[in-house]
Amino acid sequence: MKSLLALAMIVVSVSAASPAVAQTPFNDVHPVYLANCSTCHAVSGFGGFNIAASNITTAYQQSQLASYYSQGQTKGFATLVRIQNGTMPQGAGCTGNPAQDAGLASCVTAGEQAAIAAWLADGQAGPVQQTGTTFCFGDGAGIQCPCGNTGITGAGCGNSVNAQGGRLVATGTPSLANDSLILRATRLPNSSALYFQGTDRANNGFGTVFGDGLRCVQGTVIRLGTKVNAVAGSTFPQVGDGAISVRGAIPASGTVRYYQVWYRNAAAFCSASTFNLTNGVGITWAP
Repeated sequence: MKSLLALAMIVVSVSAASPAVAQTPFNDVHPVYLANCSTCHAVSGFGGFNIAASNITTAYQQSQLASYYSQGQTKGFATLVRIQNGTMPQGAGCTGNPAQDAGLASCVTAGEQAAIAAWLADGQAGPVQQTGTTFCFGDGAGIQCPCGNTGITGAGCGNSVNAQGGRLVATGTPSLANDSLILRATRLPNSSALYFQGTDRANNGFGTVFGDGLRCVQGTVIRLGTKVNAVAGSTFPQVGDGAISVRGAIPASGTVRYYQVWYRNAAAFCSASTFNLTNGVGITWAP
């Protein structure tokens, strides 16, 4: 009961903040399950269900199975209940309280718990098809993050609230005739986030050290807009912002443009800088 009340408190706080963030799809939480639950929940039958399956469609389907632990709820719902009462990840020594679990690499962070809570509060939406090509990761495979704050493949360098790093993805249609492109940044501090566009990739797509992260986008730069993150993320555009093709002055013939998010991270964490960046996303615009 205590864990259910804790979940209810988080969901209520998420609902109150939700106008700043578009619906949270399963894409935003799948990396959390991959990072924390793969040992037991990626192989058929080993952990009872496979919410950490590498195939995102399979993982989502598994998340929607009925839970024996939380009666009348899905297994996806039960994951947060068990994370918060300390019974999952199993054998990791977690209490479920991120402050008490700080320093335990196997425990789910506050930002990750908030992401799952946002997904639950938004109705456990399924995965959406991503658009474009992500690049310039803080995973250590290319340019090293400035102070050992290595993130994971598909994201930027680690930040003070999420060691996996800020993540940027795009969904929708990049076409001037039918522009529905949306940029979605997650795993960020609840601070300001600048969405910007450039005509080129920095250092052939590997990026250059900048602040606590990597600058991935350069050339002729256009600031698309600044958003305030809520529940560890934000999106652009939102209502009233105008389409990205308009804000980014995309030519009528179409072209390739690159996108990144530069966000404030004021905590004493890495360098003396108070900012970090997500990975980059390349988009090919059609007329």
